Amino acid sequence: MTANVRDLEDMFNGQQAAIELLDRRRHGRGVTYEGQDDRFSQNWYPMCRSTDVEPGGVLGRNFLDGRVVVYRSEDGTPNVVSAYCPHNGADLSIGKVAGDRLVCAFHHWEFGMDGKCARTATNDPLTGAMRVFRYPVQERFGLIWAFNGEEPLYDLPDLGFPDEELAFHSQIPHLDLLADPWVFMCNTTDFNHINIVHGIEIEGDATNDIDWHDYGYNYNLKGRFRETGAAIEYTVGIHGNNIFYQMGSVNGRWFAFLYPCGIHRPGTLRSYFVIATQKSDGTLEDDRRVQETLDFAQALEIAVVDQDVEILNSIRFTRGMFTRSDKALGRFVDYLKTFPRAHPGADFIR
Repeated sequence: MTANVRDLEDMFNGQQAAIELLDRRRHGRGVTYEGQDDRFSQNWYPMCRSTDVEPGGVLGRNFLDGRVVVYRSEDGTPNVVSAYCPHNGADLSIGKVAGDRLVCAFHHWEFGMDGKCARTATNDPLTGAMRVFRYPVQERFGLIWAFNGEEPLYDLPDLGFPDEELAFHSQIPHLDLLADPWVFMCNTTDFNHINIVHGIEIEGDATNDIDWHDYGYNYNLKGRFRETGAAIEYTVGIHGNNIFYQMGSVNGRWFAFLYPCGIHRPGTLRSYFVIATQKSDGTLEDDRRVQETLDFAQALEIAVVDQDVEILNSIRFTRGMFTRSDKALGRFVDYLKTFPRAHPGADFIR
């Protein structure tokens, strides 16, 4: 299974269907869609790549059913806040950063790291209502993340080794799809899908090996790619309901794959391909091993995800005729129904 290593913006984006979907969103039966009842899953969402925002830089992003700003203070600290100035509603993404403050382009209201207005150009009295909504933020795995909540309910997953012991692929391609993130994550407990779509012959019954916890699950997957005969031995899992992670080996070559999905409009997702392996021991030979592993893994995962694109761009996911072999998938759909959902920034980002 091969694929060219290339930026997925060129591979998948520019699809007119992405625009058309906003007018014909697909709602299946027996499941809860993002934005239903005015709420969204309380996940860590990837907002952008770390390299997309330099110190002192400002970047606008659609998020959930509104808009936010990702910016760095001049010392490089990342922030994610609601995009609209509470004064007259100017989009703060066209503003600027001064020190650790975000400055509106329209009337130069200045917002501090706590989201509160710290100063107006006319030195008007400040009130508590003069603020933007600030999301909990962290920067990890080459991405800037925001949590949909007042406070995080859980942390990001680990990738088998401490972050400082991992080497990451310098490229982090992204892919836009026409489905809620959880729809993609359903594939991980859909063992029929793993076999039929991805051609993986699974050894044993992975269903019995699933370790469920409050905010996700993981299990061990062992088998072979039917097409190439390549042996795989992975630990895979879902974190929250929008982050897929995988650690393990293909023919003895170890790497980790993180596939988190953000929401830039209800019914859509933007996913990122994060690839890592163990760092080099400093020798030229091991430097070569690291780069070859990263390139191999990225090409593999792009090819695997590509097999899902046409399906997910058209599916109307429904809890319908689940059969005995869908036991694990059914449990994940039940998990989705009770997953915490909220929208604390609704009045600010819309």
